[in-house]
Amino acid sequence: MKLLIVDDQNSVHMFFEKMLSVDAFGLTRILHAYNGKEALELLEAKKPDIMMLDVKMPVMDGMETLCRIKERGICVHTIILSAYNEFEYARQALLYDVKDYLLKPIDWKEVSDLLTSLVQHIKKEAVCQIQYIMADFLKGQEAIPDTFVLPFETLDISGYGFLCFRSEDLEWTADSMDKSIICSISTESAANIRTESSAENFTLCLAAIDNDSSWETLWRRAFPDETAFIGFSLFQEDAANAADAMKQAVDALKQGFYEPGIYLYEENFFSPPSSASEMEIAEQIQTAYTKRDVQQLKLLVERLFNLFRRNKTQPEYVQEFCYSFLLQLNKDFITTFQKLKGSAFLSEFNCYDAASLKNMVLRIIINMQCDFEPSQAGTDSDVVCRIKEYIDLHYDRDLSLDTMSKHFFIGKYQISRIFKKTYDINYSDYILKIRMENAALLLKSTSCKLYEIAHRTGFEETSYFSNVFKKYYGITPNEYRKEK
Repeated sequence: MKLLIVDDQNSVHMFFEKMLSVDAFGLTRILHAYNGKEALELLEAKKPDIMMLDVKMPVMDGMETLCRIKERGICVHTIILSAYNEFEYARQALLYDVKDYLLKPIDWKEVSDLLTSLVQHIKKEAVCQIQYIMADFLKGQEAIPDTFVLPFETLDISGYGFLCFRSEDLEWTADSMDKSIICSISTESAANIRTESSAENFTLCLAAIDNDSSWETLWRRAFPDETAFIGFSLFQEDAANAADAMKQAVDALKQGFYEPGIYLYEENFFSPPSSASEMEIAEQIQTAYTKRDVQQLKLLVERLFNLFRRNKTQPEYVQEFCYSFLLQLNKDFITTFQKLKGSAFLSEFNCYDAASLKNMVLRIIINMQCDFEPSQAGTDSDVVCRIKEYIDLHYDRDLSLDTMSKHFFIGKYQISRIFKKTYDINYSDYILKIRMENAALLLKSTSCKLYEIAHRTGFEETSYFSNVFKKYYGITPNEYRKEK
């Protein structure tokens, strides 16, 4: 952040040079001008953020300088410094949106307090400007590279990078994640700023980083949720590259299409599609579809997506292939598709999750040909609701994510993510809660042996059941039973 001092008295310049601490106020440079003409030249060439302007000066005085600034559309936060306590000057200053009018001799505490407040205000404005650009980008608008230059200069951002993730995957905020985060914006909050809401909610973060090594440390850091998809741009130093860096972060997120994880942007990560093998499997799927062979359908859809994965096929192509194939199988698919609005077909940002797409396709095919109930081809959220109902009734069975994924035709990462989002509890924690509550009920209301209660609540070993129960309730099963 740059400060311009405009005064014809050299003593004023010397005073500020002596008193101003660059580190204390977050200033990066102090510029000097001795009249309005020099000030205008520096304003256009160096673009300072704050200007302290004297009123009475030779060549061009303060009021004329303010008039020229307004005519040229120059943006600078101005503080008037004057020995003239005249209402007319103050009135004119207000017309030019001057931030404050201070009288000489200079009261350093007054100036210091005002500068501190103004610097904080300007930084907030710069962050808001960046957030507006990021919000527009998340809603599909092209970012103009130069729009980042001024706010980056104001915030003294010399090195930076962007990261993008699906908002509900991670529970960080800009503050809790890392001090390097300058700001973050989600598609949900972006909608509140500028445009309509989207089907999915993604967060884009800007991080200020000293160097490439620090950026590598950040993106290599182990995050607690291993099912999350996170995309990082390459490290950047030129503000003009920010628009491309935002796109890199989103493209890096897409690199997790076949496997969740932390991805640094890699150019040409995906391979061009090759349709011969895919079409061969598609024909086999069509045959199994005609025969209503559900097991064969499962195997062939799995084989198709394994082929996509092995070839690193572009996510956009995979989505388009699946959509076209479903229409080819059954023209009435469009009706089912409309019921599934919000699914992985609808937005390019959804290209990260092959498992979700695969299971969605399989559910649709089975629904179309095998006369399943319409609810069984619902959205992933619908399926997770049915999984919860299944847990409530069958807590004694194998409820692992792998088992539920195969049983309900939904990716295990989708189960984990959507369950936490919908019910505000982790999938495994909910299973434990249901099992413990039912174990407690059996202990209180029946005379069943411990091994019987363990088996009826999904535990194979009685000792393990007892240990889990004690950890959950703080007392052993036998102590709990005696309390009744």
